Amino acid sequence: MKEKILILVKTYPTFSQKYFELVCTAGINEKGEWRRIYPVPFRELKEIEQYKKYQWIQADFQRNSSDERKESFKLMKQNRNFRKTFRDKK
Repeated sequence: MKEKILILVKTYPTFSQKYFELVCTAGINEKGEWRRIYPVPFRELKEIEQYKKYQWIQADFQRNSSDERKESFKLMKQNRNFRKTFRDKK
């Protein structure tokens, strides 16, 4: 499912045996619904894809079947579009 999310929370990277290094990210979509995005292999993202807090991202997400919380989704690797933050003037 393709969705736009405003990033509000981004954790410090933690090491994982399964995923190497992860970041848990959370935000709200355009309908105001809470979204938890995990796992995110943040350092594996291209520099231009490494989003910041208060930045809109648009990507394909999939329900995270290993997490029963309804707000939990996984970031799919294809079709990512990361936009400028609200702090950016351009």
